[in-house]
Amino acid sequence: MKLVVDDVEVGDIEACARIACESEIGVRYGFERGALAGKMREALASGAIIVAARAASAAAEAARTEPLGFAWIDPRGAFGSAPYLKLIAVDGTKRSSGVGSALLEAYERRTATIGRVWTLMVSDFNLRAIAFYERHGYEKVGVIPDFSREGIAELLMTKQRP
Repeated sequence: MKLVVDDVEVGDIEACARIACESEIGVRYGFERGALAGKMREALASGAIIVAARAASAAAEAARTEPLGFAWIDPRGAFGSAPYLKLIAVDGTKRSSGVGSALLEAYERRTATIGRVWTLMVSDFNLRAIAFYERHGYEKVGVIPDFSREGIAELLMTKQRP
């Protein structure tokens, strides 16, 4: 499948919120679609970067296709000085098809001149995500126990810029 990664528009927010709510972290943390969509709209209005991966086709040139996944990027969200990947989510039917990799590459490309490292946090139960990030060069640099939920640790992961 050929992918295109572009900016999320307000009309994409509902689809992105649905994808996030259906993801492992969304289910585990009890994301609420309306609340998440509202936060994403506010983030867009305040200058956050949210990108979506879409299927590229001749038809897509005439009309945007619904997102297959998205990445929510806070350009200086890690300690006020480094890019932070706030959330990445891929439609359950499109996992392992390159969508996540395309979104992660867009995160790194769009923030390549900010800070010295790329940062993200991933829940300790999300073993597939941890392995995904490690395959892309991210390393575990810290653990924050009970950060979002009691009994769940968040792993702080970073990748050095070349």
